[in-house]
Amino acid sequence: MVSSPIIDEIYETRVVRDSAGNEYQLAAEVGRAEGDYLYRLISGDSSISKTLEVGCAFGLSSLHICEALRGRPDPSHVIVDPGQARSWHGVGLANLERAGIDFFTHIAEPSEFALPELARSRGGSFDLVFIDGWHTFDHTLLDLFYANLLVRVGGYIVVDDCTWRSVSAAVSYFKNYPAYREVSEQGIPAHSLPERIAKASSTVLRPALARRVLPAGIYDRYYRRVRFPSMVGFQKIAEDARNWDWYKGF
Repeated sequence: MVSSPIIDEIYETRVVRDSAGNEYQLAAEVGRAEGDYLYRLISGDSSISKTLEVGCAFGLSSLHICEALRGRPDPSHVIVDPGQARSWHGVGLANLERAGIDFFTHIAEPSEFALPELARSRGGSFDLVFIDGWHTFDHTLLDLFYANLLVRVGGYIVVDDCTWRSVSAAVSYFKNYPAYREVSEQGIPAHSLPERIAKASSTVLRPALARRVLPAGIYDRYYRRVRFPSMVGFQKIAEDARNWDWYKGF
């Protein structure tokens, strides 16, 4: 587990502060287990020094990433978050500054505009890309598409909130890419009634079989929620060499 007074304080009090000291209730965050997964993944691979994050919010994911990078030669963290000032009061960036982290760059543009530009100028140069942005299926898939162009062979792509049906569907498609292997470890709690039903049902009818035998609507409503952990990681093990007409069902 990461050792950070700021991270501990935020989780314990569930209060965050902007640069002027104004307080806000913690309303959106990666949980401790997910944050620890990010921290351990980066800490366990000394080759990771250049990271990119889509979505910052109150900055807990950013803090875990940057604490793992702290002390490495020439680290850098790029944050793509168009709503940092408008929706999050600048708290995420303020928390990084409070933690004494000075190797981050903030791009205040939507990822659908920022990522193509980064892919053009810095394609294949990132060691890890973390996706926690707009959670529609198409937007998550678009972020994954560009993350594939941005990350180097040997690097990682990590996606949060994979118990959302929309995110799970996008990750299900991306998981078929032959250039990647899954490196997830984080278990998921079952909170909602559909999640609890799916969790119980999945011990009898495994998700892989359920996708083949259940109507699409039933599978999407229930089994999408337990197909993946809440946070999923992939390592790029080869260049993406799919043919122009590649497709695999998901």
